Amino acid sequence: MPFTAVIIDDEPYARDELVYIISKFNYCKVIGEADTAEKALSVFKKLKPDVIFLDIELPDVSGIETARIISKLSTPPLIVFATAYDEYAIEAFELGAIDYILKPFDERRIEVTLQRIEKLKANKNDWNREINKIAEFIDTNIPKKLPVQRKDGIINLIPYRDILYGEASGKEVKIITTKEEYLFEGTLSELEMRLKKEGFLRIHKSYVVNLKRIEAVIPWFKGTYWIVVEGRKVRLPVSKSLVKELKKILGISC
Repeated sequence: MPFTAVIIDDEPYARDELVYIISKFNYCKVIGEADTAEKALSVFKKLKPDVIFLDIELPDVSGIETARIISKLSTPPLIVFATAYDEYAIEAFELGAIDYILKPFDERRIEVTLQRIEKLKANKNDWNREINKIAEFIDTNIPKKLPVQRKDGIINLIPYRDILYGEASGKEVKIITTKEEYLFEGTLSELEMRLKKEGFLRIHKSYVVNLKRIEAVIPWFKGTYWIVVEGRKVRLPVSKSLVKELKKILGISC
């Protein structure tokens, strides 16, 4: 069974050329295309390809940043960077990309890449190890910004310090700042994992809060507590099981 691929490039001719070359090899099937990072995320979520051929220079968000975002989603793909500049190769491999291809495309070079991917596809352990490369890199080098989506579909990168809290609301995870609300692509648990080393704490099954933005802690009845978040003066509940940890972190002895 062929592995599937999506091509992300803002140049139509480059996409067409790559599709044409890949079509010569029956072990890879191109199932989608996109010309921006925003569309890339949408196409990936819909099609779940095995591999993404990703142009480093995109008009809205760089390919490098797009790779970082995609790698944090569930079931991330292998990534092959495409670039006209050889200088990007080092960063591409540091990011854990399976390979990189230079423009103008060379059919023989692409064949080598496809053959390598085919061999990985035949070995689940090798495949997972390659996918984990980029995740491992990002876990230690991830920028201090969170990719979020506005209601109009635009993807913003907001500094961690601007986040007041994250809230699970139905099937959505909202990111609340002093000025706006956004949607996070992932679960609240995934948000917690991403932010827990950045001064955030899961205080309730529905909330992850920025500890630096807590303005007050309000004792309630039967050992329950609320916290007040600055900026919006919002009261959030604290689970009984987490009260002790929260008080310890904030230095509250009473």
